[in-house]
This record gives sequence, C-alpha cells and structure tokens, in this order.
Amino acid sequence: MTNILSTEFYRLKKSKMFWALFGISTGLPILSMLLFIAFPSIINSFGGEMEVDGWDLIRSLNIPSLMLNEYASLLHISGLFAVICTSIFLSRDFSYGTFRNVLLANYSRLQLYLSHLVIALVVGASFLGGSMLTTLVFNGSVFGFHNMNALQVFTAIATAFALGLVSVAFAQTLMCMFLFATRKLSVTLACTIVITTFLPEIMGIIVELYGILGLVLTDNVSLDYTWIPFFNAQLLNVADIDGALVGKILLYNVPVTVFFGFMGWVGFRKKDLK
Repeated sequence: MTNILSTEFYRLKKSKMFWALFGISTGLPILSMLLFIAFPSIINSFGGEMEVDGWDLIRSLNIPSLMLNEYASLLHISGLFAVICTSIFLSRDFSYGTFRNVLLANYSRLQLYLSHLVIALVVGASFLGGSMLTTLVFNGSVFGFHNMNALQVFTAIATAFALGLVSVAFAQTLMCMFLFATRKLSVTLACTIVITTFLPEIMGIIVELYGILGLVLTDNVSLDYTWIPFFNAQLLNVADIDGALVGKILLYNVPVTVFFGFMGWVGFRKKDLK
C-alpha cells in the first residue's frame, strides 16, 4: 500500500490539473475580499443625500466569521473543486487499466481502495486548508473579527476547520463510493455534486413544509432545527459556538461518511476490472 501511495502522490505532484484547481480554489477568497473592498464605493456611487460608511457596515458584519461558517456545509466551493479534481484524477486509473496491472503485481483490492481513498481525503484537506488560510490571511487581516477576542477567534477557526474536514470526508467518500461502484466519471461527478448541494436544501424544504402543515392542523408547532440532519450545518455560527449543535452535526455526518466508505468498498471488491 505504501508503494501505491508513493506512486499516486508522485502523479498528483506532477498533475497540472491539481495545481490549477488548487490555485483557483485558494485564490477565490482573495476575489471575495476585493469585492467587499469595492462595496463601499459601489454604494456611494449611486449618490444620495447621506454618504454611507460602508467600511463600518462591512466590519460590523464580521465577514471572516461568516466565511468560516460556510466551510461546515456539505460542499463548500473548495470542496467542489476538490471533488472535481479527485474524481478526474482517480478515474484515469480505471481508464488506463492501472488497476489490472496493480492487481497482477500481487496488491489486494483493499489496498487499492484504501490508498485511493487516502488520496481523495488528502486532496480534499489540501483544498480546504489552502482556501481557509487565504480567507484568514486576507479577509481576516483586512476586515478583522468584530468584537471577538483572541480565544474566540482561535475557537472559531478550529471549529470551522474541524467541521470542514468532516464535510470534506463526507463529499470525498461519497465521490469514491460512486466512482468505485460505477467506474464512470460523469455519473460520479453528477451524483456527488447533486447530493451534496441539494440534500441540505431538500431537508430544509421538508422542515418548512412540516412546520406549515403543523400550523394548519394544530395551530401550534415547535421545531428544533438543530436536530435536522445535514440542514443543521447551515445554523452554525462560529462567532457564537453552540457545542450541542456541533455535536449534532457530527452525529449525522460522521456515521454517514463511514457508511459511504464501506459501501464504496462493497461495490468495488467484486467488480470485474477487465
């Protein structure tokens, strides 16, 4: 397995696609920062009797913490680029017959699967780390963390990074499950992106419909949205961390991630690679 990992990491290091997508993913927070910087000028360019102090408005919004909240979502923009990069990179092994040759060299299917799963997780964590680092260096230094002390900032960063890693593992193991079960890049990309993008929205719609139905039928309904799986990540506020909410997010995401990883292996272990 070590030899497989060494080979795959060497290929990854030489991959122009990996570095291109990594650069785009890492650079997007800088673009966001520039847009926010231009925001005060855009507001005042419309004219008016009173000039708006856009900088005070932006700083009061605590932009860095809002951006950190997004890393807990099932598919942050950095996770999207990671899924695209990993699925294309790993699918080439099926296309070029690499797996058949490796199996002939007396490596097991489990070693193959685990090594490629590790590659997927490393790529996802790299994209997450690069994006978050850029967010903190540029947006954090320019806009600051509104009314947050050093301990609160550290806790916010640590929480966002930890939940971001869980979300990365969720998306990447889901991608590997589809890739190793179907061996089709188009199906893998489409299913992974659709599920991770729309699953929280679908859960939110179900919750809203349940709430409306409850009001109509009983005129009294009380919902604890923090218990709604996959939707509850949207309630995260790293500026004011709710430990119970973090625990509930992990309660759903971690077991499902493990399930995806197991089902990927089940789908791959008896597949005909000819």
